[in-house]
Amino acid sequence: MPFPQVTVHAPAAKRIRHLDGWVFQDELEAPSDVAPGSIVRLDERSGAFLAYAFYNPHARLAARVLTTDQAEPPDAAWLARRLKAAIARRAGFDPAAGRRVVFSEADGIPGLIVDQYASILVVQLRAAGLEAWRAPLTDLLRNSLKPSGILERSDKEFRQEEGLPLVTQVLHGTVPDRVRIEEDGLKLWVDPHRGQKTGFYLDQRDTRCAIRRRVQRGERVADVFSYTGAFGIGAAMQGATVVCVEQDEAQLAMAKENAALNGVAGRMTFVPGNAFYWLEAKAQAGERFDWVLLDPPSLAKTKADLIKGRQALHHLLRHGLRLTADAGRLALSICTYHLLSQAEEIVRIAAGEGPVRLQVEALSLQAPDHPWILQLPMSRYLMSWLVRRAALPAA
Repeated sequence: MPFPQVTVHAPAAKRIRHLDGWVFQDELEAPSDVAPGSIVRLDERSGAFLAYAFYNPHARLAARVLTTDQAEPPDAAWLARRLKAAIARRAGFDPAAGRRVVFSEADGIPGLIVDQYASILVVQLRAAGLEAWRAPLTDLLRNSLKPSGILERSDKEFRQEEGLPLVTQVLHGTVPDRVRIEEDGLKLWVDPHRGQKTGFYLDQRDTRCAIRRRVQRGERVADVFSYTGAFGIGAAMQGATVVCVEQDEAQLAMAKENAALNGVAGRMTFVPGNAFYWLEAKAQAGERFDWVLLDPPSLAKTKADLIKGRQALHHLLRHGLRLTADAGRLALSICTYHLLSQAEEIVRIAAGEGPVRLQVEALSLQAPDHPWILQLPMSRYLMSWLVRRAALPAA
């Protein structure tokens, strides 16, 4: 059966030839009768083949490239090959610690996220084209990974952009209210039904480990935007005294449970509240911490939010640096693609207002089971900075 043909404007066609995978609505000419979620053939104006892609006329990101191999049309066998390859790439990651099994375009299956927590899989279908593949995908995951349960968490705002309903449903087996994982000796409860993302921030694994290795017994740590407490609990297990600040009281309650699970509740204080206000109030009160950990949610989901995002990040850094003791460290994680290229400048401006001289001790990206594609810059969405307050040169 032939696929509908969609013509791609020259600049976007060049990007596809260079292995970019996204084409926007204003870069295409498509027949009016192509249904959302259809697989289409992308052609140059000359009629030359470029790629097969998911197509959605309702989305700004209208075409997501599936393959540039004309002899490999996307079908059930194609999906099985891509999924098998994605699983093989994660062979070195322990499911008991939590791992990402499929990362969308980075694994050649645009819009699909699959995370594994022990024997439970959580999937997200982010593209309309995946709707027709829900059943075969479920079967492939059951046969490949033998999970005890598969939960779909297609309940985020990205579905609205695709014109799709928000969905949370069990696709296979049973999925408990919580699942326990163990990362680097740290025991953690994950809520796959209601937790952020698919239940946990697996992408921060490397940053958590880097900080934990450096924390010393007796140090004071402020874990701001603490979620379920993984950063702070890791520090407390090193002998630090930790304050966790989190606005979502359900997540803060789980952080308390995680602290008790690891035997460090006695070294931790849990504060429900707005992290921005808490930082400012504590900085003005003259409190100081050996570590200030800032891991805010996305501050600019679109380019239109960029100015607001810069202002919010500057606010966090200005007060976070004031809260950091002399020779203390601040860790900043940015999960906003649009701010990544500006992060160094914003850190430098905030430090200059102190003035605070900062030594950069480490930079880290999303964990390697979340690989990013050089030709798809937006697949690199997370960056963490670890900086230390250094003495200013003598006058």
